[in-house]
Amino acid sequence: MEQANKEIIIKALDELPEGRLAEVLDFIGYLRWRDQEFEDQSWFWTDEWQQRYLEAKEDLAQGKYKEFENVEDLIRDLKGQDVS
Repeated sequence: MEQANKEIIIKALDELPEGRLAEVLDFIGYLRWRDQEFEDQSWFWTDEWQQRYLEAKEDLAQGKYKEFENVEDLIRDLKGQDVS
């Protein structure tokens, strides 16, 4: 089954426009990070992360966030591009 999945992935990559490959690499990097980071969640209980968590909760309570219709708009906003 894994080999079949790899073949499907390779075919899908071949069909993607060149400009989209960087997004795939970013996602693969995220998956690798997530797999390493979440094996041991003790990082979340450090003072630094608890402070970040509390700040994020306060921001949400105060309405300090943006909503996006789709991921592409979010990425454009992160890159400082016009989302309209």
